[in-house]
Amino acid sequence: MEDCPISTITQDYAADLLCELIRCDSISPMGLPCNRGRTVERPVVELLEQLFADTGAVLTPRPVSDLHESLEIFVPGKSDGPPLFFESHMDTVPADDWIDRALVPRVEGDTVYGRGACDDKGPLTSMLLAVLDVLKDGPPPLPIILLAAGDEEFGQTGIRHYMDHHSQAYTLGVFGEPTSNIPVFQHKGVARWDIIAHGVSGHTAQPEFGRNAIYDMMKVIDAIGSYQERLDAAHNDPYISGPRITVSYINGGRTRNAVPDECTIWVDFRIIPGLVPMEERAKLIAELDKLELDITHAEPQIATPPLNTPMDAALVTKTVEIAGAVLQHDIEPTTAPYGTDASWVRPSTPSIVMGPGDIKHAHAIDENIQIAEVLAGANIFRQIMISEW
Repeated sequence: MEDCPISTITQDYAADLLCELIRCDSISPMGLPCNRGRTVERPVVELLEQLFADTGAVLTPRPVSDLHESLEIFVPGKSDGPPLFFESHMDTVPADDWIDRALVPRVEGDTVYGRGACDDKGPLTSMLLAVLDVLKDGPPPLPIILLAAGDEEFGQTGIRHYMDHHSQAYTLGVFGEPTSNIPVFQHKGVARWDIIAHGVSGHTAQPEFGRNAIYDMMKVIDAIGSYQERLDAAHNDPYISGPRITVSYINGGRTRNAVPDECTIWVDFRIIPGLVPMEERAKLIAELDKLELDITHAEPQIATPPLNTPMDAALVTKTVEIAGAVLQHDIEPTTAPYGTDASWVRPSTPSIVMGPGDIKHAHAIDENIQIAEVLAGANIFRQIMISEW
């Protein structure tokens, strides 16, 4: 990568840094077996260690597991008050359908293409540019922590591990995700788990001597649909859509001529602010128990709380003002139906999610982002970092 210019927030430098990040293979195995001989995030960590050498920032590796790691970038402030906490993740989803070009970034005009360009290496680039620019001008008012987090896409273990071991107070939290540089003050949480229906195997010539687990699971799915209708009627929030339950996978049966004795579904339950994921999961389980079927519920693959920062919090109103000035048009804070690492910051820390890029390009073939948005994000983040809070 070229030497850092006097100002880091330039189009050429932003494109250069983003392309270097895309070239780093940090594709998550998403729970599948993986034996790379390194962590998923190691190539990005090594790039950032090189990037911040001799800048005055303090870099501390934060191991998470044999498979994942995070990197803490600390910038001392003029005072020792609670730090400003910034976070963006290094891992990406797989790119199996376009792996031949996914890690070979290309620039066409103002657009950069490549896996992670939008989610989440574009927002990460904006935060890195902002920190580098702040470092050139001397200490900011308050200390800054930028956590380049691991394992956001599958288990969110990077942010969870960090918060479990760093329970200090933070002045605010800003979590980088593609929001078109619009601050998100609320988003949903999620609970995901498997439901298994147990039947009795038998010959399909005489199915009456068995019990069809797939038929039982059809009753479970129908009951989930009815429960969703009741949730729709019970929740009408002016800012965010209601809870959503999705059956995202189904598998059952062993051979063509045997009554299936087991059927499994995956459940993705999106929880709105004000509700607790594990409590809502328990309510759904109690409802399915009324079917009196032989079903079991696996432990959750993940259960994350919603983000629930008040719309009138100082962080939200001031960031709206900053972003509006940078973008040169009026903006309004918004909500999101998805979840992020912001779920794991302490409720006492006002937090938002924001960053360059459009979520519709995340996880997609030919994922892309506009460099102009990356630069705008960097200027917004920099202004947050040097503001008095």
